[in-house]
Amino acid sequence: MYDPESKLAAQSLSAGYSADAVIKNLDLELPGGSITAVVGANGAGKSSLLKALARKIKAKSGAVLLDGVSISSLTKAQIEGNIGFLGTIPATKNNESVFDLIARSAMLANQISRVSPRVKGEIDQILERTSLTPHSKKKIGELSSGWRQVAVIAAALVKNPQVLLLDEPTNSLDYSHQLQVINLLSSLKRERGMTIVAVIHDLNLAARFADQIVVLKDGEIIAQGAPNDVINPNNLAAAFNILARVIEDPVAKTPVVVPIRQLG
Repeated sequence: MYDPESKLAAQSLSAGYSADAVIKNLDLELPGGSITAVVGANGAGKSSLLKALARKIKAKSGAVLLDGVSISSLTKAQIEGNIGFLGTIPATKNNESVFDLIARSAMLANQISRVSPRVKGEIDQILERTSLTPHSKKKIGELSSGWRQVAVIAAALVKNPQVLLLDEPTNSLDYSHQLQVINLLSSLKRERGMTIVAVIHDLNLAARFADQIVVLKDGEIIAQGAPNDVINPNNLAAAFNILARVIEDPVAKTPVVVPIRQLG
């Protein structure tokens, strides 16, 4: 049954490519103003789930609901205006400046061909909010990987989406840049009430910043809930085929995974 507190929900959702269903009869509730981390082994269906939630791939059966309305009934513009989607390789141009990247996104969202004074003000606000103002004239190719990821997130934020879906936003980033991205996402949840769903490979990082964790295996949810309830040896064995210990982070009081060995 649909939970009216859900911002985004999947009901009996099956989706995939050609004749193959990667996501299988999946039910998921994503509360408004929350951060959900999606975890699982390679090939579990994490990226496909995000694409289905953003209608980047069509549902074979079931439905995705935004505020209780099936996204199949929405126009492409309505979906892109409400759901920001960032894949693993965002479309950026290395010779494009940070300002121009965000401006291009803003013009697309507003269906205009040049930056108006109002839109310029919105871009400046986003630059300030994401601490990108000192980097606004730099080329994307000149940025560190962390700042490049923040710039891509800023380009999505200028559209003012209600939901932000991110595929591996911290992949290949060092610890400092991981924290930079995670702190930005956490502040967006607090300040904008944004609903954020992120595919994360680092289980310890996911446990520290997510309100809930969804564990996928073969396109199905095998565990879902608060990090302390979901990150345990049984779920790790089922999802990743590993023997692991789970201890408490002395600072955050969240689970920390210590892998021991693969299971036979």
